[in-house]
Amino acid sequence: MRKIAVLSLMLGLAACQSGTDAAPADTAAAKNAGAESGASAVPASASETQKATAERAFAALRKLEPGFERLGFEHLIGDLDRDSHDDVVVLFGQGTPDATMAASKKLVVLMSRGQDFQALPQAGMPEFCPELDKISSGRLYLRAIDICSAARPKTTDYYVYAWNGQTVAQAEHQSRQQRVLAELAELGRAFRMRDKNIVLGRMNFPLEAVGLPIYETELEKVAKAAGGKIDRAMAEKHYTDLFPDSRADTYAETIEQVIGQTFQSEPDGTLVGMRKRQQGKTEEAYSISIRPDPDADREEGNHDLIDAEVSVIAAAAEEVEVADGEGGKSVERQEGAESLILHLIDGRLRLAAFNVAG
Repeated sequence: MRKIAVLSLMLGLAACQSGTDAAPADTAAAKNAGAESGASAVPASASETQKATAERAFAALRKLEPGFERLGFEHLIGDLDRDSHDDVVVLFGQGTPDATMAASKKLVVLMSRGQDFQALPQAGMPEFCPELDKISSGRLYLRAIDICSAARPKTTDYYVYAWNGQTVAQAEHQSRQQRVLAELAELGRAFRMRDKNIVLGRMNFPLEAVGLPIYETELEKVAKAAGGKIDRAMAEKHYTDLFPDSRADTYAETIEQVIGQTFQSEPDGTLVGMRKRQQGKTEEAYSISIRPDPDADREEGNHDLIDAEVSVIAAAAEEVEVADGEGGKSVERQEGAESLILHLIDGRLRLAAFNVAG
């Protein structure tokens, strides 16, 4: 009979890592209104080449869209059609002539053709309000946002565009819910397979040791010696102190139970799913909620754009006979729960908090 221990500790890990994995070199030039972000990640000569490529593309774009820079723009550089020449994707703001802020955005894909750049027809461009993500392996990654002019727009969908011989066309699409479930499935497999690189990659270091369920472990000792902080190297070395097998298996099972649930939408847009089952005398319930625009996004000190907060909960209840102190017995209902709280940031789920029995 499986029991879920009553929980008393909540580990708050602060806002999780906001960056995605390092972008490929063909993406490094871009995502800053007019300046190449990531230029330091490539040799100076490559950076200069990318800068020159971007300027030639901008010159071609000005012939079609004079003053496209006025309300802000960003761009990506990479080879989309695999001809060994970098192409340029530009996303710029649009508005009325007297506007000071963009009301909408326009995406233009400029293909390298000889010494010039040629814009692809707008007929094949996204109809949603896009945000640039990256160019990787000849594929253009975009995000659809809820409000084009919002100060903190939330991603609702994820798209991949690829060259089809004539233009770039949509090749893949994931809704926010699909992205969450895919990310969650990966984390569940990582817990099950003891893949500490994936699990720790979802956490923000250094961790505060206070409150962590690492009592009387070697990790607790080294953390005290380090001033109460746990860095990535320490967590890797003492991974089983942080996530012993029983704990990892509990998280893996919980995730497996909620992945395939049917979701219902609540008035605030939160998606919820639940599954119940009877295990002997124990009633078990597994639930998941995906909440867009969570309160955590507006907390003071949060520097990440949190697209959704995901809660995964396993709860158990059992009626057991206990001595009543007078020689008799009474029936008592014992309950417990375990949970994971994750934030969807830049398309990746980050572990924000979890509670376990220490």
